[in-house]
Amino acid sequence: MIFPPVPASTSADSPGSPLVDSTSSHGFRSRICRIFSTSRNAFGLWRRYKTDSFPSHDPEEHVDWQHMVDDTSPHADQNGLEDVPTKSSSCQKPFGPFPNESALLLGDWYWNYGFQKSQDNFKKLLAIVGSNNFRPEDVRGTKWRHVDKALAKNPFDEYEDDDGDAEWMDEDAGWKRTPIRISVPFHHRMRNPGPKDYVVGDLYHRPLVSVIIEKIRKQHENQHFHYHGFEIFWKCTEHSPDIGVHGELYTSPAFLEAQREVLESPGEPGCDLPRVVVAMMFWSDSTHLTSFGNAKLWPSYLFFGNNSKYQRCKPSSHLCEHVAYFQTVSPLPSN
Repeated sequence: MIFPPVPASTSADSPGSPLVDSTSSHGFRSRICRIFSTSRNAFGLWRRYKTDSFPSHDPEEHVDWQHMVDDTSPHADQNGLEDVPTKSSSCQKPFGPFPNESALLLGDWYWNYGFQKSQDNFKKLLAIVGSNNFRPEDVRGTKWRHVDKALAKNPFDEYEDDDGDAEWMDEDAGWKRTPIRISVPFHHRMRNPGPKDYVVGDLYHRPLVSVIIEKIRKQHENQHFHYHGFEIFWKCTEHSPDIGVHGELYTSPAFLEAQREVLESPGEPGCDLPRVVVAMMFWSDSTHLTSFGNAKLWPSYLFFGNNSKYQRCKPSSHLCEHVAYFQTVSPLPSN
C-alpha cells in the first residue's frame, strides 16, 4: 500500500483517502488523535490509523516474496554476500577433535546412546567395530582425555578475554552482571529469626532500554519497522461491508489500545518527539552448549512485534536478540 498525501479537508465516510477525526479531545490530552485511512489495494485491503500524525513511511511498501522466504544458498547471507572461509573452518580436521573416523564413531556411541547400555546399544557397538572401515590401530593411541576436554568447550570460550571472562559477560559489549538475592524466612524459634538475604548467583543481562535504542538506530532495519499500529480491513467491493483482518501484533487490539494510551497520556514537558509503542516478545528454553557433555544455559530471547511475523520467522533476518542468560539451579542431594 502506498500512502496518499493528506488533503486539507476530507470526508469521514470514505476509506479512499486519509481521514481526520473531528471529535473533540479531552482536556488532559497532550496530543489530538486523528483517523487516517488508506485506499483499497488490489486485494481489497485497506488500513485505518488512529494516531496524532500521518505515518512517515510504509514498512510494507517495498516488500516482495523474497522478504517472506529464506535464501537456501549456503554461500550467501541476507545481503547476498558470499561467505568468506575463515581460518578455523578451512584448517579444521575433518573429524576434529577426534584424530580419525574410528575414534569419532566410538566417541559418538559412548556419548549419544545413553549411559545405561542396552542390547540395542551393544548391537550398534558391534556394527561399529565390525565395519570394514573400522581400524583398531587408529583408536589404540587416542588421547581420550584431550578429546573430552575439547568437546566440553562451548562457543563462548572462543571469545574469552585476558581475565577468562567471555565476551558476552563484558560490560563494554552491553552485558551487565547483577547479583540475585533471595530472602529466606527463618522460624521465630531459630537463633536468628526473621528473613535473611542470600546471594544465589548472578544474572547476565542486557538492559532493555539499550536494546531498544540499538534496534531503533539500525537504519537498515527501520524500513521494515512498524512505528504505528493500525486496523486492517477487507472490502471486496465498494459497497461491501468492511471485514476486520487479524494477523500481526501491530494490528492487534492490545497493541492499538497501548498506542492509544501512550498518545493520550501527558507527555514530557517541552518534548515534541513522536511517541510510539515498541512491542517486545520474550521466550526462553534450555540450550545445550556442546555436542558432548551436559553444559547448558537458559538464554532469554527477544523479538520486536513491530516487525512482521514473516520476517521474524526467517533466521537470515537476524531479528532475534539475546537479552539474558539464566543459571540453572543444582538439585539438592538426596539423603
